[in-house]
Amino acid sequence: MSNREPDGVPQVIVYCDESCHDLTARHPFMSIGSLWLPRQCKPELTKKLRRLCESRKLKGELKWRKTSAKRLADYKALVDFFFDQRNLRFRVILVKQSKVKMDQYHGRDRELAFYKFYYEMLEKWLDAGNQYLILLDYKQNRGADRYTTLRTYLERFLRGKAWIADLTVIDSRESPLAQLCDLLTGAVAAAYNAVTPGGAKEALTCYIAQRAGFATLKTSTGPGASKFNIFKIGLG
Repeated sequence: MSNREPDGVPQVIVYCDESCHDLTARHPFMSIGSLWLPRQCKPELTKKLRRLCESRKLKGELKWRKTSAKRLADYKALVDFFFDQRNLRFRVILVKQSKVKMDQYHGRDRELAFYKFYYEMLEKWLDAGNQYLILLDYKQNRGADRYTTLRTYLERFLRGKAWIADLTVIDSRESPLAQLCDLLTGAVAAAYNAVTPGGAKEALTCYIAQRAGFATLKTSTGPGASKFNIFKIGLG
């Protein structure tokens, strides 16, 4: 079967981000997250999110690390935006970094291991019959072919049942939807890495969990959670 996508298939944009992804003992868990939306909805969703930011006087890049007591109500409004938009979905995987067997499976190459986990995050939500535009936040790689290899393996998995229109990097400063992905991905990472109790970041993780219907963000939802999906990878 040809890998060339036919005309008229549903198109999906996937914004990707990651947090605490050093593959060292500094953080117990790394997270790799993704925000999914129909491509035709991107202009209107972007416009709505920009208007929200303007109304809240949120200037500059939205980022999890910028969560503060002063901005807590504003960042809760961003969380509400996500949950109130039926065309937005979020998926994140958690990896316990001390369990990653670098010698046995990854040739002591941390970067290779990182992109293998990126593949794991994406492939479970790639549905037959769709065409995907996968947008990764820029990351300096030692290997020049990391993105090409990731795309190749995803296309090999899809085998012409779905298509990758492109897999490329973007500057998240130019995209509020990419920044929203950063916020959600960072929140889940913080919950798994024992966010400081009593602060604004803990309050925001609790608020996200409440909106998602979870007791806590430190959970693993299983494949059935289609709006806010958290998967903790079991590495033995």
